[in-house]
Amino acid sequence: MASHSRRTSPARGNGRAPIHAVSLPRRRVPAPSHGAAARASAPDTLDKPSEIFAAALRLFQVKGYHGASMQDLADAVGMQKASLYYYFRSKEELLALVCQRGASAFTRELEEIVASDWAASVKLRRALECHLGALCEQLDLFSVFLREQKFLGETQKETLRGEGKNHAALWSAILEQGIASGEFRAVNVTVTTLALLGMCNWLYEWYSPDGAFAPPEIAATFSELVLTGLTPAKDKIKKRQRKTGVSTQ
Repeated sequence: MASHSRRTSPARGNGRAPIHAVSLPRRRVPAPSHGAAARASAPDTLDKPSEIFAAALRLFQVKGYHGASMQDLADAVGMQKASLYYYFRSKEELLALVCQRGASAFTRELEEIVASDWAASVKLRRALECHLGALCEQLDLFSVFLREQKFLGETQKETLRGEGKNHAALWSAILEQGIASGEFRAVNVTVTTLALLGMCNWLYEWYSPDGAFAPPEIAATFSELVLTGLTPAKDKIKKRQRKTGVSTQ
């Protein structure tokens, strides 16, 4: 799909550590007991879970969840396939971890934004910047999360739905604040929240690091579209009058 954006490198990001680099539970694993080859290939580094996770993420992005096998993953990290199971029980467990990180990635920052003393319009603009910036910086993780979560089991899906409801409630709180203060016109908060999230999350389908616009430019465009749509009609008239110098009074 054609693109009109440019991804910032995780190394040049906004100060947040790449989500896929966040430490996984670490443990030193004993060598497997089934065969000399497996024992010889058994990892003894404390960072092996992170290495496996990063390799799984790349494979899921390139091949899709069903197209990537545990053997592919073993080959990617230079291990025997049997040795992988000392770290992760299954391919689905790895996908669940990707989705867990994707679902919770924005919540903490969004909670801080909602709790701030800023005006609702400032909160909404900042929320869009954070959401889009993180998605662009860590495109592989969010692409896999948004595209492949349908392959999770029902228990994992239920957990994700709960996280998604919590996240949506924070966006709704910003809209409700803006409506109550008169900054935003009265809208259906539920539908507007879903529209905002859909607009932001669909970015993974068309965003490319080789495009023309950086994430801040995309966020500015989205913010202008959203805030213009939420501005009460009387405020739009006043804004046009200031631009043209013509008054209707």
